Amino acid sequence: MFRPPASGAGASAWARYREEMARGRRRRVVVRVLLAAAAAAAVAVLIDWRVGLVAGLLVALADAVYRWRTHEAVRTWRRGALGERRTARALRRLERAGHLVLHDRALPRGKANVDHLVVGPCGVFVVDSKNWNRDRRVTRRGRYVHVGTTWGDNVTKSVVYEARSVAAALRAALGAPVEVVPLLAVHGPHVPLRGMAVGPDRVRMLRASMVAGWILRQGTRLDPVALAQLQRLTESLFPPYVDGGSTNPTANEEDRRRG
Repeated sequence: MFRPPASGAGASAWARYREEMARGRRRRVVVRVLLAAAAAAAVAVLIDWRVGLVAGLLVALADAVYRWRTHEAVRTWRRGALGERRTARALRRLERAGHLVLHDRALPRGKANVDHLVVGPCGVFVVDSKNWNRDRRVTRRGRYVHVGTTWGDNVTKSVVYEARSVAAALRAALGAPVEVVPLLAVHGPHVPLRGMAVGPDRVRMLRASMVAGWILRQGTRLDPVALAQLQRLTESLFPPYVDGGSTNPTANEEDRRRG
């Protein structure tokens, strides 16, 4: 079973998944027991107590599965955590190439978190994981991109905000502007190999497996001295969003739609 660590990629999404699962658990259990008892009693009277016991167990199992599948918040946060972990594995290639790769990091202000923050010779990148259903279509209509029935602009809002927040924090610390590139790492639906530019900010949407290669193809943009300074600052300015199993209790609601 998927068990993310107390901190790292997918940690905050997994923490919210556990919170949502716990919410209303007692009521769900009571309803499940009542349904199972009613089914067991009815079948026991009509057929046999042993068959009734089996019927009660089956009803309880069916209710548990139904509740899990129809609990939107549970499915969204769990899927998001899985996607972030998969993206983290895909980004290990960058670490071997001298990039600092941080996962699930808090911004200095606000309640949003950064899924993946990359600082290396190729520059600074904020990567937002999107673990969508395979049947969700990504289509281009002229200059515009649609993700299912959603405008691409809506999909990129959160990552653009995060990239600008990171850039502002680094600029304040360095006293000089820093370019931060937002990227979408997509799991599930088909995305062209070269990716797509989405929204007015032209955010690059890529298959998650292609993100590391795309970053490396940007070439060297930072000299070793500037890079070392940026990496030190980044680690100190953006601490883990989840640390030791605790999490911000009011996480950014925009991230509910990461799935």
